[in-house]
Amino acid sequence: MQKQAWLVVVGVLLTGIIGTSQSREIADETDFEAAMKDVGKNFGAVRSAMEAREGETVASGAENLVSIFEGVEAFFSAHELKHGVTVAGQALQAATDIKSAVDNETFGELVGARDRLGAACLSCHTEYREQLEEGGFRFKPGVL
Repeated sequence: MQKQAWLVVVGVLLTGIIGTSQSREIADETDFEAAMKDVGKNFGAVRSAMEAREGETVASGAENLVSIFEGVEAFFSAHELKHGVTVAGQALQAATDIKSAVDNETFGELVGARDRLGAACLSCHTEYREQLEEGGFRFKPGVL
């Protein structure tokens, strides 16, 4: 009984995290930073929900990621950053594939889509981002 109560609490917390501050339109660097924080929250929650086998939470988080990466793709396009557009499209497709795998109950596809999403994030960070000493990331000088 305690385990079930604990799982309910975790599910509620994850749903709260996933549902917060989505960035659909990314107009500037400040919006981009907020979107990246949302990606981190949502992707972390999706990974945790996958391990816990919480399909609804995975699907909801993936939907949020799709929305965010649509904005990221448009942001990179507006700044004529070809690699960014490509990688954002790959991340968008991976998030879409996660959602589809849950919807279609093809759970064997989840791990591959999750790994592709992580690889897209790493590729973008390698190309455009630098880690700050105090934590977090910012664009490398001269990118924008």
